[in-house]
Amino acid sequence: MDFLYFFGMFSRNVFDPRQMRISVRGSGVYIKRERCCSIDPIHIDDPLFPTNNVGRNCFRIHQCIKAFSEAYSILENELASLSNDDDKCPRPSSRLLPKIIPNIDLS
Repeated sequence: MDFLYFFGMFSRNVFDPRQMRISVRGSGVYIKRERCCSIDPIHIDDPLFPTNNVGRNCFRIHQCIKAFSEAYSILENELASLSNDDDKCPRPSSRLLPKIIPNIDLS
């Protein structure tokens, strides 16, 4: 949930790929991105060569952010509905993955 919230809430300025750079060195950090001469859609530091951007060829980053946001909303609604159940009857098993990824078949 934290991952989906952080990377999916572009509209709430949690993660903005135009403003932040991702580094996986050490325990991982998010650094203000210097945008002066880069038009790359997202900047992810190469752990072996920090000056190399492994996110350079990323495309459709905003569709990924939208998918993370939608997945977060679905899970948040499902959790809210679980906590709103007043009766103590067991709930029929419900699969979450097909709700998050509609085209997946788990039969």
